[in-house]
Amino acid sequence: MGIDITRKDVTWSYVAKLFQIGSGLVTLPLILHLLTSEEVGMNYLMLTVSSIVGLMDFGFSPQFGRNFTYVNSGAKTLCREGVSSESSSDVDWHLMSVLISTARYVYRRLSVLALMVMLTFGTAYIWYLTEGFTNVANSLPIWILYSFSTYFNIYFSYYSSLLTGSGMIRESSQAAILSKSVYLVLCTIFLLSGWGLFAVVAANFIAPFAFRYFAYKKYFTPELKAKLDAGSVTRKEIRETFSVIWYNAKKLGINFVGAYAVNKMGMFIIGFFLPLATIGSYGLLTQLTTIVTGIANTLFVTYLPKVSNLRVSGDRAALKKTISYTMVTGQIILLAGALGIIFVAPPLLSLIKSSTQLPSLTICVLYILIMSLELNHSECASVISTDNRVPYVVPSLVSGGVIVALTFVVLRFTTLGLLGVVLVQGVVQAAYNNWRWPLWVFRELDMSVGEFYRTGIVSLYQSVSSLWKSMLKRA
Repeated sequence: MGIDITRKDVTWSYVAKLFQIGSGLVTLPLILHLLTSEEVGMNYLMLTVSSIVGLMDFGFSPQFGRNFTYVNSGAKTLCREGVSSESSSDVDWHLMSVLISTARYVYRRLSVLALMVMLTFGTAYIWYLTEGFTNVANSLPIWILYSFSTYFNIYFSYYSSLLTGSGMIRESSQAAILSKSVYLVLCTIFLLSGWGLFAVVAANFIAPFAFRYFAYKKYFTPELKAKLDAGSVTRKEIRETFSVIWYNAKKLGINFVGAYAVNKMGMFIIGFFLPLATIGSYGLLTQLTTIVTGIANTLFVTYLPKVSNLRVSGDRAALKKTISYTMVTGQIILLAGALGIIFVAPPLLSLIKSSTQLPSLTICVLYILIMSLELNHSECASVISTDNRVPYVVPSLVSGGVIVALTFVVLRFTTLGLLGVVLVQGVVQAAYNNWRWPLWVFRELDMSVGEFYRTGIVSLYQSVSSLWKSMLKRA
């Protein structure tokens, strides 16, 4: 059974991303205007801690997503490496039941472990940075509620892999839209009611339940429940399936640890060296850049199940076109967003009288350039992993470790501050990862850089032309 990504799927993916951005952009001016610089700084530190805890996913999410795609594509067995040659046009519903049961088994335990870490080590970290929960009002109850919101976010996260891996891109996007809409409305109401930072955390606690409700209703229809036979799944089958998933999940997890050290550990470390106001400034830059790279990455992520499907079917021509089209389109979007951060964001922050401003122009430009290179090689690594192979674990982990060590050295023994943090990441990544994994993909696809970009640009032109003609016909 093939997985087709339609124009509606792409549209819904972008709408979902816009809602995600919209919820952030609508509430961000309120947060920057109504919260103190210390509260803004604590907010970014909480996000940093939860992202560390999120590493406990340890590569399960993409690995489950790919295997859901394989089963929906007709695979009869799941392999530790590569893709099974044994397949048919029919879905093995018992295998699907086993895979779903395994996902629930894993995420039930991951979420509990995450909560325990948040309430122990996380509490100690926030206590230290808020001077014993004193420089931010109600910081202890805020942190406890935020810890439980992280628990539910992790517990429900396998629904996203289930939907996208089953080709239900539209439904996954709609679930995300509903969740972000709930967050947006509640956060706005709570902020305007004077709840302070507690407003952001309370909205973040409630929103995941909307996602889970919608996702469950869309996937587990009465017709599908009749096909699934979860009651016949044995513990032995779950253990065996977990062993298959874990084989590459642990590699992806180690890679995620390295990627986190590359992209996020700087925020964690600067908490020990720089004031909350400076942390808030850097956090604002990372948030805006994350929004832009998220938009740029949306088309690629939308088509990733299709890439896995094309691996199974062996359609090499379509594989080349899909990869180049999605990546080149994302790079064009990223360029536009980067210009917006550099030239549009500063006057807007002044207009809303934000207590938190962006860092210097030099730091902003360097950080955005480094993140664009990061996105490019990360997408290439994702392309490689769709073949159920993970060759980039050791380089990612080594790079992450070097970045953590050098970031500490720069902050402890120099006066470079944020500039040093950004430079360390850029230099270390440029030494290997920025060029190694794009080169791997070019060689695997047997494409030159010029051919890759020509194919992507032509495909983008054809897509835009088709969309334009369709709009003219409707008009």
